[in-house]
Amino acid sequence: MPKGGLTRQEDRPIFASKSAMYVQKAPYEAIASIYDFLMRHVDYRRWVGYLKALWTRFDPGRPDICELACGTGNIALELWRRGHRISAASDASEAMLARAREKARRVGAEISFVRADLRDLSPLGKFKVLLCVYDSINYLPEGEFPEALRQAYMHLSPGGLFIFDICTEANSMKYFLDYTEVESGPGFSYERRSRYEPEERVQYTYFKVRLAGDPRIYCETHRQWIYPVEWVVERIGESPFELLGAFSDFTFKGVRGGEANRVHFVLRKEGRWR
Repeated sequence: MPKGGLTRQEDRPIFASKSAMYVQKAPYEAIASIYDFLMRHVDYRRWVGYLKALWTRFDPGRPDICELACGTGNIALELWRRGHRISAASDASEAMLARAREKARRVGAEISFVRADLRDLSPLGKFKVLLCVYDSINYLPEGEFPEALRQAYMHLSPGGLFIFDICTEANSMKYFLDYTEVESGPGFSYERRSRYEPEERVQYTYFKVRLAGDPRIYCETHRQWIYPVEWVVERIGESPFELLGAFSDFTFKGVRGGEANRVHFVLRKEGRWR
């Protein structure tokens, strides 16, 4: 759910200047430096508490954990602060990983932050629990989702758990059908625009970032595919994963009526990948 001020007319000239030099960047390459400001509304402590409740519901031990699509390391570092066995985390963005590594260095967290795409986790070992949250899975087009499942399966120990979430169409329709935010922080300004295309089931988010002392405006385009929950369940059913549960938002309630904004799935590795 987005936070922050509504579009402020006085902010618009920052981004509407005809003399500005616009530079297109890959997703998360430009916003890495301001990501923690953008996500300052997120209660990571609550989220980690919920994730722990999920894995201990099905595996009460003290598992070795790896977080996929870890971003700047907020979930991974909160797990470390709580004494959980997290030795590795991965992300596809080197800019985001650089931030995560620096934050880990400052607090002395011995977490290996590895560059790895959800579609190719070969740089990683095997773990008892894999986590992939904050709708990172939604960045995969539908045709690439099965490979992400296969990759997670191959990097789990026997009986291991894969916990991931997706954001839903209800979330996109409620918050991102047509959303604009213009905000300033220490040494930067940014504009964020989101729109949801129901026919495509794709959520588009556009960022423009301007840093103090830099005349350039950095632009990013993000696309998230908003899968129907039923479709995800079908793809899981085509894999050797055992679906232990699909939970509405941050509860242990099942998904009913399409009202959930976020769904967490818990899968267990069983058998062999066909």
